[in-house]
Amino acid sequence: MDEGSAALKALMPTFATWWKMNLELKGSDVQMPVYMASLWVWEKVIGNSEYALRSFNLPFLAIMVVALRKVRFWPLVCLTSPFVLYYVGELRPYTMQMAGGAMAAAALWKVTQGRKDSLDGLHAILGAALFLCLSSLSAVIWAGGLVLGAIIIRPDWLRTKGFWLRSLLWSPPFLAIGGFYAYTLIEGYGAASMGGGILSIGFAGYEMIGLLGLGPSRNELRSSPAAIIAQLPWLLPAAACFFAAWFIGIRKWIGETPVRTLIGVSCAATLPVLIIAAISIMMDFRVLGRHLSPGIPAVLLPIALCLGIAAKNKAALAAGTLAVLLGIASTASLRFLNKHARDDFRAATRIASEAMADGKTVLWQADMSTPCYYAYREGGIPAFHSILRLKSEAPSSYMFADLVILNRPDIGYKGLDHKKELKQAAFEKHGDLTGFEIWRNRYSYPKK
Repeated sequence: MDEGSAALKALMPTFATWWKMNLELKGSDVQMPVYMASLWVWEKVIGNSEYALRSFNLPFLAIMVVALRKVRFWPLVCLTSPFVLYYVGELRPYTMQMAGGAMAAAALWKVTQGRKDSLDGLHAILGAALFLCLSSLSAVIWAGGLVLGAIIIRPDWLRTKGFWLRSLLWSPPFLAIGGFYAYTLIEGYGAASMGGGILSIGFAGYEMIGLLGLGPSRNELRSSPAAIIAQLPWLLPAAACFFAAWFIGIRKWIGETPVRTLIGVSCAATLPVLIIAAISIMMDFRVLGRHLSPGIPAVLLPIALCLGIAAKNKAALAAGTLAVLLGIASTASLRFLNKHARDDFRAATRIASEAMADGKTVLWQADMSTPCYYAYREGGIPAFHSILRLKSEAPSSYMFADLVILNRPDIGYKGLDHKKELKQAAFEKHGDLTGFEIWRNRYSYPKK
């Protein structure tokens, strides 16, 4: 659904129509200005197929790898992370945010290695902070944590005139993006509230360490978090392998790092998580792993450090190797197992289009952006206008519909028995697609 919204906007022929579409559709896309605007340019150069659009994330993946290239085994750990690879294939700004997180980690390293009484690393910190701010509003929290962490490491900067003068040079873009975000908040743009709390934060951690592919699908967990219980016999050992490698890497880092640096880096990594957790609880906002994307270096760097001492430490060799192999297995599962497939808007759109072509009335209970994208891809502007009938000529109730297509009924009908309601309205379930249910009116589709 979110990818379809980004793709549809990228199809707009001019920048003015792109901006108008952003304002009309609202949502959180407006608060991802640089990513969405760059995607519009990318579509004009590369094309609008699904692969062409999603390839937009590859430059950000390259930045992510290159930023921490001096850490031995970082490329291996990064490029086998299920979390990283899943979001490289999603048309959203999370890979950009991960790249910003890697830049932030590299900048903090540069600060710690700087000469005494110098401003080494300041421009790297401010550059990484600006990159994060440009990716989305939520990443501003991570930019703030980064700057605070750097100040904790180098408090002497605050007493240096050069610090303030150099920071002043960066103020125009920060003020511009800050003013823009203030405008979006005043106008009421933002992500939809979907139910938050401690449980959602726990899922975010579960996703980031790379276990999602080895356990229940997102749809299963959304319907019933208890679905994970049956799969704990292999999820718990997998988690133990990951954390064994992580703790070995963390212990190595702690042993080589001054206390002030430990405090500063810990602040940069954990303070944003605590703020986002508080927002989740107070505003009933569901936190997913993607909302913590800038923090992925804190999850993966210790694994790389663990592998770095594997030649001298058999425990590190075993734990690090198992962590990487489990990541590869989880990635393969996410990519190839049908239960982890994204909501099948492509097939649902085709079913709706075919039904309308046969003169049937379709009640489409799903987002419209993605079907508009697929219709345009298949038949250009005429098909685009045709699919809009799903919205403009939508039947007012089940009584006037021949076909009902539901996306994520566990969300749209939360607390309600939609199946009972549809059966009472003479509908029979015709089939399932990933994320969808298809219901036919038995009088419109008599059995042969």
